[in-house]
Amino acid sequence: MRERQKRTCTASEALDRVLGTPEAALELAIARLWRHWPEILGPEIAGMIRPLGHRKETMILGATNSMVMQEFSFFAGSILEKANAFLGTSYFQKVTIELMAGRPALDESLLPTAPPAPKAARPEPIGNLLPCMDPSSPVTACYRAYVRHFRPDLVTPEE
Repeated sequence: MRERQKRTCTASEALDRVLGTPEAALELAIARLWRHWPEILGPEIAGMIRPLGHRKETMILGATNSMVMQEFSFFAGSILEKANAFLGTSYFQKVTIELMAGRPALDESLLPTAPPAPKAARPEPIGNLLPCMDPSSPVTACYRAYVRHFRPDLVTPEE
């Protein structure tokens, strides 16, 4: 166990301590393996057999159905060879194939994709308050920009 330091360290130093270990390098390489899964096995095969994770040196793969699970159990050696070749080491020693059963695969992004922002509806009436407002007011400047967003023809740039 390391002795505790009495000084604060930069974020860069802290990351180097965590990510600079051989274990972290291996985990990052395995994460790259999952991300490049369709390139390693080919898109057609990768669509049927997906990475679910690993336990020590055992690669856990998910099959889309029981027939695929049975068929790919015969290709476990080939899958191991390709995965270990990608990693540049013989880390994985065994493959376990399970049914996906709704579990998310690691070869796809788990981050939710944001829906497109709804287009703002054009309010009516718009710009009718500009003649009543103090031209030097910051509120007027904001309202003018708002009006310009929907009706550029109502507000001239020099206003």
